[in-house]
Amino acid sequence: MSDIPLIDLSSCSPGNHTESEAIGKIDRACRDVGFFTVCGHGLDRAVVADAHGALKQFFDRPLAEKMKCRLESGFTRSEDEYTPYGYSALLEENAFAYMGELGKPSDYVEKFSAGRLILDDEEPLPFPADDEGRALRQKLRAYYQACENLAARVSELMSIALGLSRDFFASRSDKADDSMRGHMYPSFSAALANDQGMGQHTDGTLITLLTQTAPGIQVRTRDGEWITPSFRSLDHFIINIGDLLAHWTSNQYVSTPHRAILGERERQSIVFFKLTNEDEMVRTGNKQMDALFGRTPAN
Repeated sequence: MSDIPLIDLSSCSPGNHTESEAIGKIDRACRDVGFFTVCGHGLDRAVVADAHGALKQFFDRPLAEKMKCRLESGFTRSEDEYTPYGYSALLEENAFAYMGELGKPSDYVEKFSAGRLILDDEEPLPFPADDEGRALRQKLRAYYQACENLAARVSELMSIALGLSRDFFASRSDKADDSMRGHMYPSFSAALANDQGMGQHTDGTLITLLTQTAPGIQVRTRDGEWITPSFRSLDHFIINIGDLLAHWTSNQYVSTPHRAILGERERQSIVFFKLTNEDEMVRTGNKQMDALFGRTPAN
């Protein structure tokens, strides 16, 4: 395998032949590698381009200005240490540590994060307090909403592929505390200790959606080979299966390790993390899922 599948959704209408073909391709990709790229999704390309452009302006700011956009834990009523809003600088985060692997290098990536509260214009969030900052918030909000729509459409196709009701996943993730992150990776140079943009990890999501300005994400295939998905266009979304969906499907759909490698020029990506609703139990005990995978229902 040298690339992940490319799936065109442009002619997909409920029940038509093209949708059936797309469903089959998505199902195979989810089982074989856990990654695929979609185009023809119907989202406004300007929404993607505007979000990337506004983020680039933010990342180009002096470090001192960006550091003012940090958010202390608890500001958004989070009960734990992680709050998905605000800025983090190079080498501040470590994907290996996220996976429980300690003593490994941190990541050469800057991040700007936002979650569901971005949908409420009255919420105080750590954006720059100027016109560019207000534009950034508006454009990231539009991107967040677009990703929610695409995630709902893709999860609908996955539901059909698995023989479930069309709204199985959508109805269980419509109020989820989703989040997204803008990533800025520097170009590789001899001044850096390594070319690790982000260490090997899997996502703890239902599905993850990514757009990027250049190639750089790498995916580990089942035989252990690392492949670099092709970069075709800014509005081509790379989609991958997360741990939640892998667990829910008894690993029939695979949550695949992936990483980011620094290249010859800087690279920006925006990643949208689609979760399930807070009160949804992702385990055996769901009659549709248990019947599908021949599991004994939980007591």
